[in-house]
This record gives sequence, structure tokens and C-alpha cells, in this order.
Amino acid sequence: MASPARLVMNGWYMGAWADEVGRKLMQRWIAGRPVCFYRLLDGTVNAIEDRCPHRRFPLSLGRLDGDVIECNYHGYRIDGTGGCVGVAEQSDRPKASVHRFPLVERDGVVWIWPGDPEQADESLLPDTSWLTSPGWTHVHGVVPLKARHLLLVENLLDLTHETFLHPGSIGNAAVAATPIDVTSEGHRVSFTRHMVGIEAPPFYEKSMGLTSPIDRWQDGDFYAPGIFQLNIRLAPTGTEEPEGFHMKVLYGLTPATETETHDFFALGRDYRIHDEELSKFQLDQQLAVMKEDVDALEIQEVMVATEPDGVRESSIRSDVAGIRGRRLLEKMAAKEAGAAAPARRTRPAATGAATGVAT
Repeated sequence: MASPARLVMNGWYMGAWADEVGRKLMQRWIAGRPVCFYRLLDGTVNAIEDRCPHRRFPLSLGRLDGDVIECNYHGYRIDGTGGCVGVAEQSDRPKASVHRFPLVERDGVVWIWPGDPEQADESLLPDTSWLTSPGWTHVHGVVPLKARHLLLVENLLDLTHETFLHPGSIGNAAVAATPIDVTSEGHRVSFTRHMVGIEAPPFYEKSMGLTSPIDRWQDGDFYAPGIFQLNIRLAPTGTEEPEGFHMKVLYGLTPATETETHDFFALGRDYRIHDEELSKFQLDQQLAVMKEDVDALEIQEVMVATEPDGVRESSIRSDVAGIRGRRLLEKMAAKEAGAAAPARRTRPAATGAATGVAT
């Protein structure tokens, strides 16, 4: 059985849409860690480890008292910093705490850093200002995926699959027939596929009224470990840039566990931005396309997980971006594992009762 690759912890993942998080405690697993999301009284979004330091009961099943969560098992009270400020109905104040995650709330997205807080760097986040730009509108949501994070990364970095998996919506023969140019820099893998004089796929005929031939551009950027943005331009063939229809797609590729993923998405456009009927059509279409991907990736997960070790994988030219994304994630994970090994070797043995810090 092929085991999943080690999850990268030091990086930004989409933790939630901002409109999901309020004064109601919400649990979501992020990179193998249970996280309790909620808003403080001043409106600031907060996220702490969703395990009470007492007996590991989920804090998300407790209640908010101001900015303090009271555990619904034995009454431990945890403030917004993750520190224990007392135990309800008792005089004890244990020296205990839970991990508080670095967060950035921007453009309607709550980004979370599940790894070392000292390494959290807000400048690593891509520009998502189009999500709140007055010249754009978008639909968004999240879809559960019972497959490892890497399979979704490779799916988005190789859009050749649109020809075969989505022929009734966004795919046609031109996608697979047009080669891509791939570049890499730091923690980013980028590709471009510019299709010229092609047949308009069904989705674009219906949503834009485009008739063939058209020019279709796909410019994608994967920001490891968990962010993908696709810039799309569509126009009648011969139309000069920047004229035409423009769309953007944001995916938050967030591992829940080693074999489950949160597939966050936003689909934006710069035309007919007040057309609510078109927005509904695009949301329905996006969810239909994503269901085709989810069905395929969940089947792929079973096949990959049950494959014997040592089987050689076949790859072709269109796999370049996906392979670079895979290698980048492997490199990041290996670096984290190497940094953690010395710490494990020098860590002192635990002593005493189970009343320490949960991180």
C-alpha cells in the first residue's frame, strides 16, 4: 500500500471563508490537527487547538463566555490566547494551555498556518484582492474530498484532464492538444496554456454567448503548500488583449488529514457582475465540475493507496507542472522532517501527571 506523503505544516492553508466564522464555535481539521474557529468580541477571528488540555475533549463542544471558552466536560476555561484562566466552579487554576494558530483574515478568507508560528510570513500569501474588488463578483464554497492533498494539487496543475473529465462543460480537445509552458520560483509553480482559434466549450457558450472560434488563456499559479489561482481570458479570436471576458478561480487545497482534503473554491468574473442568475448558473456549473473531479480523485485515492510498492509511474510532457508541484511539496516536507529530527533527539523525557501544555 502506498502511504500518503508527509503533510507540509509550515505554510498557509485556507482555514475557512470569513462568512463561516462567527460567535458559534466551529471545528475543522487542518493538516491533521483539530482546530476550533470562532470570533472574539471585537470581531477578530481566532483559532486554537480543539483539544482541552485536561482530558482532550473538543473545546468546540463547549460554550463561549465573552472571549473565554468553557469546556463542556469538566469546566476548564480557555481564553483567546489559548491559556487556561481557571476551572468553572472550582478554585484551581492549572498552568495549562493549548496552541493558538497564526491567522490572516483578508479578502473574505481566513488563512491559517498550522506549523511553527515563528515562521508564519504573511508576505507569502498571494494577491486575492479581486475577491473584494468592485469590478469583480464571485461565488464561493467548500467541497469535501476523501483523497490525499497531493492528488488535488496534481489535478489542478495538469488541466489536460479537462478534455476527458469535463467534455460537457469546460473541456474540449483543444486543452489536451495545446502544450503548456512551466516555470518555477521559490515555493511557486506556474504554467501558461494559450489556446488560439479553438472551439468554445459548452460552459462559455452558455455563460458568455461566445461562438467559435475563440481564444482561451489559462495562467495558473500554485503557491505551495495549499493555494492555487487560475487566471482565465476568453475572447473572440483576433480580439486584442486586454479586451475580452476575464475569470479567476481560487482554490484552497487544505489537507484535513493525510487522506482527506477540504477543497475550497471561489469563481470570479469581471462581466455582468450584477447578474444574479448568471452567478447561480456559474455556482451550479462549478459544483458540477468539482463533483466530476471529486469522483475521479476519490477513485484514484483507492487505486493509489492499494498499489504495491515499486510500481513505476508513467509520465508525459503535460505532467511537468504536476511533477514540479509534487517535488516541491516533497522538498518542503523533507526540510521540516530534517529540522524536527534534532529536536526529537534532544527532547527530555516527560515526567509527572498529564497536566502539561497541549500544543
